[in-house]
Amino acid sequence: MLRVTILSISLLTVFASAAIAPALSDIAAAFPHIHPTQIKALLTAPALTMMFIAPLAGWLSRRLGTRRLLIVGLCFYVFGGLGGGLANSFELLFFMRLLLGVGVGVLMPMSSGLIAEYFSGRERLQMMGWSSSVTSFFGICANIAVGFLTVYSWRYGFAVYATGLVVIALCLANIHPTPSAGKVTVIPSRLPIQLYWWALAVFVQLLAVYAVPVNIALFMTENGIGGSRETGIAISCLTAASFFTGFLGVRVRGLLGRYFIFATLVMGAAGYWLLTSAHTLPATIVALLAIGFGNGFLMPYLFFSATTAVKGGSVMGAMGVVATAASLGQFVTPLLLDGIAHALGDTSTRFVFLFMSSAIGVAAAMVLGYQLAGHLREKSK
Repeated sequence: MLRVTILSISLLTVFASAAIAPALSDIAAAFPHIHPTQIKALLTAPALTMMFIAPLAGWLSRRLGTRRLLIVGLCFYVFGGLGGGLANSFELLFFMRLLLGVGVGVLMPMSSGLIAEYFSGRERLQMMGWSSSVTSFFGICANIAVGFLTVYSWRYGFAVYATGLVVIALCLANIHPTPSAGKVTVIPSRLPIQLYWWALAVFVQLLAVYAVPVNIALFMTENGIGGSRETGIAISCLTAASFFTGFLGVRVRGLLGRYFIFATLVMGAAGYWLLTSAHTLPATIVALLAIGFGNGFLMPYLFFSATTAVKGGSVMGAMGVVATAASLGQFVTPLLLDGIAHALGDTSTRFVFLFMSSAIGVAAAMVLGYQLAGHLREKSK
């Protein structure tokens, strides 16, 4: 049951922001006086508080102990998540999203940190992949559920956060109390520079993939593709791809070798390019599947690489750094992309997707050039 419990903690992080993406257009209709950029910020608001909490995960874990910190984080998660559905003003709704971010700021680094603590080597990479698959599967369920619930009221979509109550019970039953700092001696160590490079890669990847959930609901409404129900189905396809990649990641990485990262970026660039020309739900689904496959293969590898850059008791603190980078990537996505769109004179969601396709394509070309240069250097020796 330990594996189930750790994976259940991981699945909650996928609900943090994107779970309410299918309800975004209905929330915008409920608060017509609020600017669209502020509506989009509801998805990324949890990342704002996550950025401040996640770096403290290692220190808090040593002070409070693993299980106690998990329960505190889960309480913030449930209260902030369910509270959003009870909010009577946009300001209160935004505040609840910030409280949700406190909980996720604890849970995100701890889910990866617990995997790194209990598993190593190939088994650790496999668990990272399984974690991605589990989060993707429940992401599918959540997005479809929110899409259908929103047909009756946008408030009902927030009920998905009640899943946290089940995870609280699992943690109490299967995560054993650990000594706090008052009972053990902890010698802090400086985190290696390689970790920060991997954290930067996670930031960029979150920025790349999060362009979908913050824009897809408005994209489908603007282009007459569908409403909240169709948006939920489309986003579920994005996460469905990651469900399969979690199980296939180790094998695919072995087949592609040094060109693994390049191939995943090509998938993402192709997906966004297809999205720019999508006018029907099936075409949108095909595009999101391509983006989902690229992200699903790449993200677990980035987190795994970050855990291998540190040793022993530094893992939880390292995951706090990576989680902060991921949170920052989520938070700045709507602000950065909307800013670029305004600067270039085209604020349509279709143009945003075209920009993402171009940017990821350039990144793929740079990675390929780096890999080919390294291959030539090896041959010349």
